[in-house]
Order: sequence, then C-alpha cells, then structure tokens
Amino acid sequence: MGLSYCGDVSETATSYEVGIGHVLDKRFQITELISRGGMATIFKAADMNTGETVAIKIPFMQLESDLGFCQRFEREELICQTLNHPGILQITSVENKSRPYMVMEYLEGQTIRQRLSVGQMDLDEAVAIGIKVCDALDYMHSQKIIHRDLKPDNIMLCSDGSIRIMDFGIAKVAGLRRLTFSGFSPRLGTPDYVAPEQVKGKRGDERTDIYSFGAMLYEMATGSAPFEGTSAYMIMNARLSGDPKAPRKYNPAISAQLEEIILHSMERDPKARYSRAAVMKAELEAPERVHLTGRRNRLQSSSPWRTRWQSVRISLWTALITLAVFGLILFWFRRFA
Repeated sequence: MGLSYCGDVSETATSYEVGIGHVLDKRFQITELISRGGMATIFKAADMNTGETVAIKIPFMQLESDLGFCQRFEREELICQTLNHPGILQITSVENKSRPYMVMEYLEGQTIRQRLSVGQMDLDEAVAIGIKVCDALDYMHSQKIIHRDLKPDNIMLCSDGSIRIMDFGIAKVAGLRRLTFSGFSPRLGTPDYVAPEQVKGKRGDERTDIYSFGAMLYEMATGSAPFEGTSAYMIMNARLSGDPKAPRKYNPAISAQLEEIILHSMERDPKARYSRAAVMKAELEAPERVHLTGRRNRLQSSSPWRTRWQSVRISLWTALITLAVFGLILFWFRRFA
C-alpha cells in the first residue's frame, strides 16, 4: 500500500478547480455537481472508457499541496479498495492520476441523515436498515478495519433497497501505518455518535463502531439523538457520566426487545457491548430470542456538573503541581545558591 500521487502533483494539473464540462485525465467527463463539503467536491461524471456513470470526489485545489491531507485522502482510497461487500462503497482504481481524486460508484438514493430530515422512520424500516448495516460492519471488521466515524451522513440508503457505508477518512486499519493529520484528531468521530472511549482519547475497536451505530439506531427509532447539550463538548461528555433515556420513553411503539438491543449496543463499557456486529444482527433478525436483562431499569442520568467538575479538578491539580514544582525550585535556589 504505497503512496502514488502525494507530493507528486504537477503545477499544470492543479492550476484550476475542476468544474462541469471538464474532462479529467482524458477519461472522466464532469457532468453535474453532487455536493460540496468542507474539503472536497463530489461530481457526477461519465467514464469515457467504460460508458458508466461514476461519482468523483476531488479535493479543493488549495489542499492538494498539503501532504498530510493528501496522504489521508489516498489512505481512504486504499482502504476502500481492499473492501468488497455490497454494503460498502466501491472504488474504481485509476492509474497515473494527474491530481488527487477518487472515483466511486454512482448511487441513487439518500443518506440516513436526509431520510431522518423528512420525518421519523418506521420501526420496521429502521430494523431492516440495521440488519444490513450490521452485516457490512461484520465484514469490515473481519478485514481488520474500524470505521470510527459512523453517522447518518455516512450511510447511503440506495433506491434499490441496498445500503452503503462511506467515508473512511479516519478509519483504523491493522497493519497500515498511522498518519498524523493537522487540524483534527483522527481518533475522534462526530459528537452525537462518538463512543465514550473515543472521548477519552482511545483509538477504539470493533465495539466503537457498534456503539456509534447503536446511537444511530436510537435516533432512527426514537426521532431524537441519544444525548443533547448546548455544545459538542457537553454532548460528548454526557455519555461519560450517564446513559441515554430509555428509547421507549420517546416512542412507546418500540418493543422491549428492540430497546434492549439498542441499549446493549450503547453500553458505556465496551466490554458490556456486543462483541461482534454479527451478534447484534442476529438479534435484530430474531428479536423474540433477545434475552431481556432490564437494562432500561439500570440507566443512569447524565450529570453535566460531574463532567464539568472533572475538568475543573484536572485544571486545579495541574495548577497545584506547577506551583509545587516552582516552589521546590525556588527553595533549592535559596538554600544552595
């Protein structure tokens, strides 16, 4: 898995932003703008070699000279190329690129985020999606890849009924060297769906993805995010001091079994969660076999003051230790100088 275009993009190739009508590398004719994010633009394009319609993700021109970003971008492409599952976005390999870009299968449909924006999801629909996502996660984990940023924006609900997991930008891969990215923590996902161990700065494992998808399933079933707060900091830290409200308090139509599954996937302690996505999938497929353990009765409310006090306590101890060290140094100089 070597780098092929990072740090080797010609001045001519990067002297303009690609737009509708351009032909990229004499092969991909840009036909339509799909979306524009914070770091890249996604276009619809025609592959002139195969006649197929594809989607192309192209970083903004000013980022192409950023070696860290470029390595991250190619790393994501390399990860996707190793995965072959109907529930994971497929990538087309392209040799001798003139600039960084990623050629992806073109999908008709909407993300889970877009689906939730038009109204609460039917429970049967939520469970059916959950089964498909768990199947894709189990395969992904079998390949030693942890996504670490599962969220409604990163799962596509395709018009043919299939799903796709997308955006492996901060994925963890066994055997692939770690990269240092400027401007963000590669361990940290999105506040509403990040696992407690990620908030603590740990890299996480398969159970990290299970927590994140459990948080998504919670929102799909209830119409509400598991934790609320006035800032990303409060949302992330709420899951360190407590649990979400029982899903059936938001939606009484949720069965006791589905509630148990959601809460099992969102246990604060990774050891108490599902060990594999396949086990979660099996319970979603056969809820009558789910053993009710009374998890909803053991939930603890989040205490914002507790997390704030933890931060204050750390700051106080840091200040006290600094003063103590300064005092010892001053004492030493006065005594022995």
